[in-house]
Amino acid sequence: MVPQNHKLVIARVLAILAFWIFVFSPVSAIAQDDRPMPNKVVVAVAEVPPFAMKTKDGHWEGLSIELWQAIAQKLGVESELREYSPDQLVAAVTKGEVDVIPALAATEQHEIVMDLSLPFLRSGSAIAVTARPTKHSWLHFAGRLVSLNILPVIGLLILLSLTAGIIVWLLEARGNPDMFGGGTVRGIGHGIWWAVVTLTTVGYGDKAPKTLGGRMVALVWMFASVILIAGFTAAITTSFTVGELQGKVRGLGDLPDVRVGSLSHSQALNFLTKRGIAVLPFENAKDGLQAIVDKKIDAFVFNEAVLRNLVRTAFPGRVQVLTTTFDRYYVSMAVPTGSPLREPLDRALLEVTATDDWLRLVELYMGPNR
Repeated sequence: MVPQNHKLVIARVLAILAFWIFVFSPVSAIAQDDRPMPNKVVVAVAEVPPFAMKTKDGHWEGLSIELWQAIAQKLGVESELREYSPDQLVAAVTKGEVDVIPALAATEQHEIVMDLSLPFLRSGSAIAVTARPTKHSWLHFAGRLVSLNILPVIGLLILLSLTAGIIVWLLEARGNPDMFGGGTVRGIGHGIWWAVVTLTTVGYGDKAPKTLGGRMVALVWMFASVILIAGFTAAITTSFTVGELQGKVRGLGDLPDVRVGSLSHSQALNFLTKRGIAVLPFENAKDGLQAIVDKKIDAFVFNEAVLRNLVRTAFPGRVQVLTTTFDRYYVSMAVPTGSPLREPLDRALLEVTATDDWLRLVELYMGPNR
């Protein structure tokens, strides 16, 4: 049997242990559960189309804006939209200035300093470059025909045709006046006509050398024509192939050798920096695309959806987005660490994104098949 004083000691020890366990329990978890959800939520917004766009009358619209509005309605909270530049969003949350960012890349770096919701969209980075003419442009076709690669070849063919025509005329003028006669100018013209017809292998047969010397020259010219036309065809093919592949940037592998821009403090900039690629930071994506037009940079790397939207609306025909997408990541909402909004936000997000209205919103702002 345990003595009465021993029982008293054990009870005191257990009480002390219970006290210290309570004192050192995770306060943040208790605070998150106990703190009531605010009635008014401050939402950080930045001009990043198609996620968030400010209209001329000062209203905000976009995929993440409409998504948050649907969520706020389910949560029964009011919203105050507070505008920031894109590179200020993370700091606004970590400083406690705002309660939620409606769209942010779900990365490890962001998760360390804030809480991220469940993802609602998959995205990635893409490369914007100077727009090139389409394959079906007649101006583009004509430009290739008179390019520096083709003009010397055409000039050589004309010079050789003139030479062959004059030589044949000199040999045939007396012995074959019916085909190469008629005076110096007309005779040379007949000779050049025969040389060009032979070169192009058309072979009308309206003129043909009859003298021995003329036929010897014709024999050499016919064999030379085969080689010349083959070379001319190869030159044209090369010019068009190079024309379609022209440009300093055709993919991610070309970025280390060109001038590259990206949005400051963005996932794309971090991705490029980790790979040792020098990047010029910009405050917004529109300035980056304008830098491409002004030839200050060769490529701008950022979120694929944002780039395609800006190119379509503000830079059509001047900038294009390459088809390659890399550094795939998800897009989430962000709240301060320990925010009471986190759990209700996830539940409402699951409800909203499971509806057909959400699918229509994605197709409206991001295009079909997204």
